[in-house]
Amino acid sequence: MTGTVETGSNESDESVEAWWESFLKQKLADDELDVELRSAWENCVQRRAKFAQEVKRIMELYQPIEKLLNSTLKSDREQRGQSLYREWGNTRKECLLAYYDNDTFRATYTRQRYINSSTSFLQALVYRIIPENPDVEIYLRDHVSRIISIGVGPGPDIAAYLAYARCRGFTQRIVYFAIDQCAGWGNYLAAFDRQWSSEYQVSVWFKSSRFNNRDDVETLPDADMIVFSFANTALMASTIWPLLQQRYRFIIVLDGIKEVVVDSFLNAGFKDITLTERTKVYYHFNGILPLESSADIR
Repeated sequence: MTGTVETGSNESDESVEAWWESFLKQKLADDELDVELRSAWENCVQRRAKFAQEVKRIMELYQPIEKLLNSTLKSDREQRGQSLYREWGNTRKECLLAYYDNDTFRATYTRQRYINSSTSFLQALVYRIIPENPDVEIYLRDHVSRIISIGVGPGPDIAAYLAYARCRGFTQRIVYFAIDQCAGWGNYLAAFDRQWSSEYQVSVWFKSSRFNNRDDVETLPDADMIVFSFANTALMASTIWPLLQQRYRFIIVLDGIKEVVVDSFLNAGFKDITLTERTKVYYHFNGILPLESSADIR
């Protein structure tokens, strides 16, 4: 690893701690009127050391995304994106999927949700899933290089996992196969890929497609992990989950707390964790294969 991957981990604890305190103070002020976002930042307040380094890395990875959205919002003089975002926030999200086709809505959505979504993924993985299953970290370090992200949006889960992996010294190149029914997210992911492909040893391949039924499972490539990050899984057929469990050793889902979603995952044998009062994490881990078996499927 070179460049950012090395220099980020060499910062002193005092430097990171000072940045962390300033960052949280600003986020709590920015999101004072948004109960869910403020709650998420308050949950972060007690995190220290490694978690702060990872969030700092996420902020760095966010730079090409932020540059793109700022360029889009600069021309939104009537703040149409903000208006659409408020409507989206006050309505069932699945009723307003067409909003994602609007450039200014996507830019506003990204500005409002990217950092929160990425830190939610980070908290779920580092502070909930891995403590319950320590073998998960071994699996991620030794076996994970191909990841599928469904409902990827602007890619907050990609930034979160990349920050986590590089802060822990994982050196393998990570290849993402990203899927979202909104083609407009491709510009954000392309900007991310251009900026960080060499420095962070990551490749992001994007496909505009809707994933919601059992036939779609067959269209997915092989991978070591699959992620659903706030991907409206309530709209997906419950029959897909057993099929995914047969193909993929590690599945992570972040979604809202909806009865139909909870039942769907629990019936499929997923473990569930409450992350915030509105967000749950569902995950399935098949364990680590013996080295000979793992080599056979590579």
